[in-house]
Amino acid sequence: MAVDKQCKNLYRSPSPAQCMEHYGCIYENNHLITLLVDPADGSITDANRAACEFYGYPLRIFRKLHITDLQADQTSGMVKFIEHGMPGGEHGRNRVFMDKHLLAGGQLIDVEIHTGMMSMLGKSCIYTVIHDISERVRSEQRLRESEERYRDLVELCPEAILVYSGGMILFANKQSEKMFGKKKKEMIGQRIEAFFSEEYLKSAKYKKLMAWGSTAKERFRIEQRLIRYDNRIFDVEISGVPIIYEEEKALQLVLRDITESKKEVERAVKLQNHRHTVVFPLEDKAVLEKLYIPARTLSGDFFIFHKIDEERVIGMIGDVTGKGITAALNISALRVLFADCLEVTVDPLQAIKELNQKAMVHLGEDYIAGCCFQLDFGAGVLKAAGAGINEFIYVPKDQESQCLTVRGAPLGMFGNSEFEEITVPFSSGDRFCFYSDGMELLFGTQELSRSYEYLTDKVAEASLQDDCTWLNLSIK
Repeated sequence: MAVDKQCKNLYRSPSPAQCMEHYGCIYENNHLITLLVDPADGSITDANRAACEFYGYPLRIFRKLHITDLQADQTSGMVKFIEHGMPGGEHGRNRVFMDKHLLAGGQLIDVEIHTGMMSMLGKSCIYTVIHDISERVRSEQRLRESEERYRDLVELCPEAILVYSGGMILFANKQSEKMFGKKKKEMIGQRIEAFFSEEYLKSAKYKKLMAWGSTAKERFRIEQRLIRYDNRIFDVEISGVPIIYEEEKALQLVLRDITESKKEVERAVKLQNHRHTVVFPLEDKAVLEKLYIPARTLSGDFFIFHKIDEERVIGMIGDVTGKGITAALNISALRVLFADCLEVTVDPLQAIKELNQKAMVHLGEDYIAGCCFQLDFGAGVLKAAGAGINEFIYVPKDQESQCLTVRGAPLGMFGNSEFEEITVPFSSGDRFCFYSDGMELLFGTQELSRSYEYLTDKVAEASLQDDCTWLNLSIK
């Protein structure tokens, strides 16, 4: 019987006093900023410790205030609180809204207010929980300002810029109108393929990147030929980088029209190829075989032959720093400088020294690796001087090849550089092989003395890291 009585006491409903004590413990120790508001007039009937600390009012002052006394906008008063915060519906549905409140010290705070109805000692009141969202509001404001600055900057960019995500254009700058042939508002929400024929977007890499949309993780750069809906052709360089745009992962695409520059490159390639179709100036004295393969569209390698007289030829093989148009321009400049040097001397060592001084003046930080050589068929000797290309191969008839060294720094690197010249006697059936450093990356020294067919086949199978030039001179 004692046990039954104890169990009944254990599960007996708590008294009102116990409920109030339990509520007071939870309410007062809650870290959430909490107020009790009279729905009749908006007066604050109670505030917990967190509210007192946050607003800076002691409890006795709080109980004399109305909810409107906390609002920064005094004109709206109780109307705003009732309109946005008054729980409604049959069951007193909870409400959430944002407002600006004033602390006791006059500081303005952005708050998010959660309200609900509750009954306390038989009287209804609005249970109000307040969250300080000032930092969140400031962060959102900074984000909006950042996006506005972003828009201002990209509008000034001379290239077309898009923000692309999920296969759709989210943003386009003014310059993109020129490339796409449409107003910005007509582009937003559309796919790039809506303006350029899809059948011409052939690059597998391009399609993959565009399909990724918001999931690309690295920067990329590709070239793509696009044909617009009006059949206008664009060669475009597309640079992409992952960004966060309006809280979404996206790609920022910069589209640069390189149509004209591509045409310039094509013209430069034709000119470069034409210059390298030359034959050896004294065809009755030696046979020239040449292997010339650019790693990219335009090569930084070159070779020159100049007939001195009926018995002598001076030549040069070289590699300029850089690639593309810059390299092509430097090669053209060097040809002019080399021709000027030959007005002064036809000796390889002296020509190299002259070229070094001219390169210091005219080529700035662009260096040139080269090897200059002269074949004197009357005397049966070859002279060679090195400047960055410091070795070549001599293959006597029916004998093993010899790798010969001519020391010297690249042209234009040092004004006081010292260069080395060697003299090699030759006779009928001998061979000389000159080559750029791209060939050294692919072949060993012994291989470089092998046949044109062998080298051509092996280069065709290789992934080129640099331009490759190889000259083979067979003495008749």
